[in-house]
Amino acid sequence: MDERSLNKKLSRRDFLGITKTAAIGGVVAAGVIGGVAGYVAGTGAAPAPLTVTKTTTEVKEVTRTVPEPVKPLKVGYIYVGPIGDYGWSYGHDRGRRWADERFGKPVESIYMESVPEAEVGGAITSLIEKGVDLVFTTSFGYMDPTAEAAAKYPDKHFVHISGYRSGAAGNAPENMSAAFAEFYQLYYLNGLAAGAVTETGVVGYVGAYPIPEVVRHINAFVLGANYAYKKRTGKNIKAHVSWIFEWVAPEKARAAAIALVEEKNCDVLAFTEDTPAVLQVAEEYQKKGRRVWSFSHYSDMKEYGPTAHLTGQIANWGPIYLEFYRMVATNSWQSVDIWTRIGDYMPWRWRLPEEKSTAGKPEGTVYLAPLNPVIPSEWQREIKRRYEEMKELLFEPFSVEGNLGEPIRDQDGEVRIKVGERADHDMLWSMDWHVEYIEERLPR
Repeated sequence: MDERSLNKKLSRRDFLGITKTAAIGGVVAAGVIGGVAGYVAGTGAAPAPLTVTKTTTEVKEVTRTVPEPVKPLKVGYIYVGPIGDYGWSYGHDRGRRWADERFGKPVESIYMESVPEAEVGGAITSLIEKGVDLVFTTSFGYMDPTAEAAAKYPDKHFVHISGYRSGAAGNAPENMSAAFAEFYQLYYLNGLAAGAVTETGVVGYVGAYPIPEVVRHINAFVLGANYAYKKRTGKNIKAHVSWIFEWVAPEKARAAAIALVEEKNCDVLAFTEDTPAVLQVAEEYQKKGRRVWSFSHYSDMKEYGPTAHLTGQIANWGPIYLEFYRMVATNSWQSVDIWTRIGDYMPWRWRLPEEKSTAGKPEGTVYLAPLNPVIPSEWQREIKRRYEEMKELLFEPFSVEGNLGEPIRDQDGEVRIKVGERADHDMLWSMDWHVEYIEERLPR
């Protein structure tokens, strides 16, 4: 609806003027009647002089301004999968609704789901034609088409999720930003849980695509698993990775999970695939008497594996989306690269004592799913301690401290992180190597 101003002017003319009869029922009328009565009665009294009261009422023109209708912010979202996947796209749509509910001003948001990465350019154009002010594209492969659209539509605003603010080509304009809710810290904590419960000493991972985002999550998970398992047994963990080369492929994920259990002897399975398929496989094994464990991914999936569910990584994209809503609505846009971790967008980001830890409770943009009591109590305390330390960046998984004091090496034995170092943003964002405890090589 276009903005418009509607003013109504209410005016009246003077409507009383000089009025001789204005007080007819009061003092003036009494004087007239009294005088006439005395004369008739023979008093000889002359009628009292007629008193004239002049009443003037001043009427001012009153202007009443009707508040202008507020133009709603119009926002468009593009999802790579269906919102019913219960993983990545479902999480983004939950964040969309969260931001809409809390914006405090009129907002209209629309979305397009299951958009192949090769077709995102047309989807963006479709949203622009519908009049959106702000576009969110939510897959790594959407990055360059988003940058191209930002250059084509300089009066619109664009946010790409999981890529680079500058775009892969490094030439994105100022009306484009990037954002991500990062999980590598949570994956390390999942790894601690895995290493605490594994009986075989072998963990598995079903991976979607071998991009840096997924690679760092796998590495973090395996580092955490090795930390706990080696503390327990003195032995290194073994890890296997099975790639399915799709984001949403429950049948492929299911087959990969079964193969990791049956062929590799894995008894804890993590994954980057946007459905609960892997967790469901673990639950099926539990029902058959074989202890296999798994996790939530992006949403709390515990209902799909109530026995097999250990914990998991959960995202609330809402606070990130709400920040961009406000930027556009208040004409305060900045081209930014938001990368949230544990502690961000929380009302209190200082660490708490283990006994008061908020690990396992919803908060901020990234947090842990509830911890299964099957995780031994000493490792639950360790998970909570590390979770709280990460709020203040006192502990980082990609550090010697996260690897039992040992330098972090890749599969060729090359030291990637040595004493006194932590992985910085650039290393995390471009990670293309596996840690030494993983059996399979990265696809090239």
